[in-house]
Amino acid sequence: MAEMFPDTGRLQLANGATSGPVPFTVDPAAATWVLLIVAIGPDCAPLGGRAPDIELRADAGLITAVPQAPATADILDRIGGSPVATASWTRDADDVFTVQLAVSDPADRGWSVRITNTDPQELGFVWSSEGTVKRARQARPELDTSVQTTVLTGRTPADILVPIADIGPGPMEFTATAGQPMGAGFVLKSFPAGLAPNACGKLRIGVTPATGTFPGPPENATFNLTYRDPVERSVTLNLSRTEQKGGKDGKDGKDSKEPSKDHKDDKDGTLEKLPEFSPSGGPAPRPPEHFIPPAQRPDLTDSALRDEPPEPQQAEG
Repeated sequence: MAEMFPDTGRLQLANGATSGPVPFTVDPAAATWVLLIVAIGPDCAPLGGRAPDIELRADAGLITAVPQAPATADILDRIGGSPVATASWTRDADDVFTVQLAVSDPADRGWSVRITNTDPQELGFVWSSEGTVKRARQARPELDTSVQTTVLTGRTPADILVPIADIGPGPMEFTATAGQPMGAGFVLKSFPAGLAPNACGKLRIGVTPATGTFPGPPENATFNLTYRDPVERSVTLNLSRTEQKGGKDGKDGKDSKEPSKDHKDDKDGTLEKLPEFSPSGGPAPRPPEHFIPPAQRPDLTDSALRDEPPEPQQAEG
């Protein structure tokens, strides 16, 4: 079985960032070896941008840049030593880089790879190690494995769409069955036939309606989504379904016709709107002198302020 790096997920590298040396195993008796490195682009598609810098190291030798084929680089296992292997890489349309290692001196020695993202776009990287390309091709499904839903009476549950991507350096073919019960009231309605590296799709999961038994505890189940790459594998989904009684007429929540209480009305049931900016682009008109309706203004007939002298004005000049 091919080694996969990292153990889970992908390694995200910004422009200029490096993975550091990551050990991988080479069969001591092997005359050839393969690394498959996929660069995960955005938007569920290969980016096709600048190739990463790929470097190899054997034992205490210098870390050496691997060139694009047909050029090759010599890999030494110690400084000043003789080559123990040569290496080069090729690239396919899915942004999978195949590093071919021709070992001239098979032996039990340590190997490591270093990957540096040279593209301006941040990329994810996943890679595998095996004796042949066929055996190194391995898919890695990426999806949210926790599926939870609440079902209300009087409503038909909507289907759940779960995005799924292949972030491994090999393609995957789904072997599940459409319409297959998943447990806890979930049904696998549809799924992609297969995914290439850097491709995405969606699982469509149906949900059975509420039975009307309340209150009820959540129903839980696990479901193994099977695929082939070409070895038969699976990823486990954790399912949880809860039934609740809906509101009036099977609806949940407040009546949409309920008036808003964000603002309080005036006594006459109207709100006075202050002027806004002039649509002509000029200055906004001045607000009205009185914002209190005439009927609500205070009577100043007998007020002590009635006979107050006017405020002095500034003398001219």
